[in-house]
Amino acid sequence: MSKLLSQALSAVTGESTPTIAVSAKWYSFPDRFEWLASQGFSFEYTSDPEQLSLIGDHTRPFLDKGIAIRHHGFFPGFEIGDKDSKQADTAMDLHFKTLDAIRGIGEPFITLHVGLTRRVEIVPNRVCDNLGRLVDYAKNLGITVSLENLKQGVTSNPKTVREWADCTGAMITLDIGHAVSSELVSSGEETVLGIIDLFEDRLAEVHLYEREIDRHYAPENMVILGPIIDRLLKARCPWWTIELDDYEDILKTRQLIETHLLSKLPGRLFN
Repeated sequence: MSKLLSQALSAVTGESTPTIAVSAKWYSFPDRFEWLASQGFSFEYTSDPEQLSLIGDHTRPFLDKGIAIRHHGFFPGFEIGDKDSKQADTAMDLHFKTLDAIRGIGEPFITLHVGLTRRVEIVPNRVCDNLGRLVDYAKNLGITVSLENLKQGVTSNPKTVREWADCTGAMITLDIGHAVSSELVSSGEETVLGIIDLFEDRLAEVHLYEREIDRHYAPENMVILGPIIDRLLKARCPWWTIELDDYEDILKTRQLIETHLLSKLPGRLFN
């Protein structure tokens, strides 16, 4: 977000404006990282579960430049609520090691998932127990754990996400594209604005793009995202991650968001 827009929004709302970040996966280092930095973005860094030692090498050069970086724990196949207790223990071990690895590196915040692996049966009580253990362990490290909603599966139901956040003390990361494309929203049973209402007091981050089909798609306009952006501002969600791969899509999405937000400002600010 440009400095002018940030200052203008602060003048109108009296609140600090959200950090605008972009997803940055370990395997895209260093080219994507350098491009994002050149464009003034913060990062949401996804680490390699098999090489957690790379986290510092990938992030510190950019942290030293003053770029804000949060963490994204994307670990398909490692389900902390797995019905198989041994597999759940293996997943917990990876999550604990990840928390240790990110301590003191960037923003003390990580988004985690339940239900990434569709073939794995998830046991709700095990999720509450194990996610709670991770939240407590992270808290002792000064780290906040946030649970993300998914497009399909157990965490595609916002009520389940909220229940698990409440029983564990986790915050919530709302993936807009997942929500828009979920069966509950597509059928009209839920709305994204209603989900924001449900999550609001625990909403710590959003992932911004318009929809997910075979991949993440950027918005062509603000018909879908506009009302969502307006509601997010009222919710004071502090961190917005654009989860898109294509550079043109990333810049187009930021431009659409900025233009939409500028349209909300009184003309006197620009006279």
